[in-house]
Amino acid sequence: MEDEFEELGQQNSFDIKALAFRALNYWYLFVITLGIAFVATYFYNKRLERIYSIESLISIKEEQNPFFSSSMNLTFNWGGASDKVETIKTILKSRAHNENVVRVLQSYIHYKEQGEYRLEDIHTNAPFIASLDEDFPQILNTPIKIVFKDEQNYTASIDFTNAESFAGINYKLNKASGIMPKGENYAGNFVMNAEAATDYFKFALTPRRNTPIEIGKEYYIYFTSLNSEISKYRSIAVNLKVQGASMLVLSLTGPNRAILADYLNVTTEILKEKQLEEKNQFATNTLEFIDKMIIGVEDSLRKDEQKLKKYKQDNKVFNPSLKGEEVFAKLNQYSIEKNGYTLKLQYYKLLEDYLTNSTDFRSLPAPASSGIDDPNIVNNVSKIVSLSIKRAKLGETVKNDIFFKEIDQDIEATKRVLLENVKTARSSTNIDIANVESRTARANAEFRKLPEEEQQLFNIERSYKLSEASYTLLLEKKNEAGIVKAANVSDVKVIDSAKDLGQKSILPNTKKNYSIALFIGLLLPLAFVFLVTVLDNNINTPDDIKKLSNIPILGIVSRSRASNNLAVFESPKSSVAESFRGIRSSLQYIYKNLSKDKTKTVMVTSSVSGEGKTFCSINVASVFSLTGKKTVLVGLDLRKPKIFGDFGIDNDTGVVNYLIGQKTLDEVIQSTKYDNLDIITSGPIPPNPSELLISQELDEFIAELKLRYDYVILDTPPLGLVSDALDLINHADATIYMVRQDYSKKAMLNIINDKYKKGEVKNISFVLNDYRQKAKYGYGYGYGYGYGYGYGSYGNGYHEDERKTLLSRLLGLFGRT
Repeated sequence: MEDEFEELGQQNSFDIKALAFRALNYWYLFVITLGIAFVATYFYNKRLERIYSIESLISIKEEQNPFFSSSMNLTFNWGGASDKVETIKTILKSRAHNENVVRVLQSYIHYKEQGEYRLEDIHTNAPFIASLDEDFPQILNTPIKIVFKDEQNYTASIDFTNAESFAGINYKLNKASGIMPKGENYAGNFVMNAEAATDYFKFALTPRRNTPIEIGKEYYIYFTSLNSEISKYRSIAVNLKVQGASMLVLSLTGPNRAILADYLNVTTEILKEKQLEEKNQFATNTLEFIDKMIIGVEDSLRKDEQKLKKYKQDNKVFNPSLKGEEVFAKLNQYSIEKNGYTLKLQYYKLLEDYLTNSTDFRSLPAPASSGIDDPNIVNNVSKIVSLSIKRAKLGETVKNDIFFKEIDQDIEATKRVLLENVKTARSSTNIDIANVESRTARANAEFRKLPEEEQQLFNIERSYKLSEASYTLLLEKKNEAGIVKAANVSDVKVIDSAKDLGQKSILPNTKKNYSIALFIGLLLPLAFVFLVTVLDNNINTPDDIKKLSNIPILGIVSRSRASNNLAVFESPKSSVAESFRGIRSSLQYIYKNLSKDKTKTVMVTSSVSGEGKTFCSINVASVFSLTGKKTVLVGLDLRKPKIFGDFGIDNDTGVVNYLIGQKTLDEVIQSTKYDNLDIITSGPIPPNPSELLISQELDEFIAELKLRYDYVILDTPPLGLVSDALDLINHADATIYMVRQDYSKKAMLNIINDKYKKGEVKNISFVLNDYRQKAKYGYGYGYGYGYGYGYGSYGNGYHEDERKTLLSRLLGLFGRT
């Protein structure tokens, strides 16, 4: 027996099924909470500012100049596509770049109008443009209301109510300063196209083309700080379109699609211009270098030309001899060669001084500008310029020296190699000059044999030719550099520009919010039901009884709708009457070991008052009487007598009178209007009920009743409140222990369980009273006839109270019957 009760305790676990059906019973709570959650979410979504996402697509590809040739050497390697992509990603998110874009767009000037819930940014839909005096501190984060009286005149006003202090910003210097309002409000009248100057703002409004002014409508101008705008747009997302491809997707999020599209388009345009400018830097440096050299050569050429012209006029020498022409051609050729080598030496000297004394090599001219085609020098100059530009870009975005360490090491290594290249090239060039000078010396020996006039003419003409050749060479190189610069295209190409196409908002995420509302709407009532279930100490279902006790269940009695306790007599076809017939049948199993002729006694008790023991006693007695068996119902609850009222009899005399010897048995027995059913009420309330119930007189009383009746039904006091019922158990062949749904506490069964465990009570069974077919417990009809579970024994159609309206049936599904 002890093992059985240990197993019983282990079975007393949480019932998920019961929780589910209990939740179903509280369907109205789910409807209410879901309704509130969805309505609240609807207004929440409606009030939230719409956030949109706009994208543009660009490609990063090194575009080779179509005019580039090996003789020009005016372009250089930028470090590879992948490196450039990462560099551009960094530039697009840098402060310097975004500040340029913000200033170009003047995105710190906001044009607004009153929306349903807030001031909405209308951007280019505003009918005017504000031209700021950016040296004047404009008032920050405070709306300036603009109302037009007509197309030329408007009122500008500011509401300072509840404001403690304000700040102004000088956009030119990006410097904030304090502003103290003079009074609660400001208002002034101004004219379009004329400057509106106040203590709080200074701008001129000009009409925007193709956007009409609405007279009387309220517009607003709103200034934000330069830093806040830069910070906002530095959040631009820059991602690779496809991994490994040099295509970038630029995306911005914000409340105005048109503003986002404009910003993305301007940011790519500025990026393109900047990249082209940097790509042209080498050619620009070369052009500047050549221009400086041309100035000196032009001066020499002009002087030589005048000198040659004057000599020919003065000496009347115009046609030199054939021999002189030949020698002159040689000397002229040697001079041009020497001049070329000298130009190279000048470049080597410039390059060496630059590498030795400078740290920024972005301004180095191309070697081709001096006729240098040494691949080592050309490539290394290109490399060091590229590294210097890369370092300068990095300096715009990062301040930590650790990021410059590797690139500085590369620059230093390239510089050392380049200095060695220059040293080698200079030695080689000096050898070339010596060679030219040797040939020139031999030609000069021949030259001195010519007539004096021819020698002087050839000297002047040679100087002129030399200047002319130098000038022509420089012009040629300048044209080459100009062609390369003009033909250069940016490595940034816009594939898809950003456009306002009426894209749907990404925030608020209405589906997500409604999903959260659904979750909360279900969770709150479910949590309530769970709490109710956990804290519920009532006995609700037959399974609850099975988990709490090993005492068998004799039957289940549904809720009675009768006006009194005479359910069997008043509604013989009801499910309640059928329940008691089932209990009567089940009692026969208990009586099977008794003689058929022997009187059977049934004791009805419970844990506390109100669980239906009197109701059960009356109806059990009723069903036995209907079988033709002589039945007596005895009221032994001497403290709280009840059974007399339903039968229309009084309680003046009863068991108490018999036990104290005042009345005989015949005098206390009262007949009812129902055949075979007599009643013995408890009588007047005695001062010592416990003593009377354990007296010998009670034994004699029961014994005498057994001689007269076939069934004796004892209505006893609650076992959980007084000990009287325990003393009466010995007089009963079967004991019915009443348990009421939603009323009896689980802990109340501990007493009877203990008695049953110890063997002090036998032939005891539970009857679950006031049972309703409740969805919240997951149980209903179906506790069968064979076991005495009389609720619904014969099926639908046999019980008169099953004829219900459609509404009552629906309510019955949720325990509202």
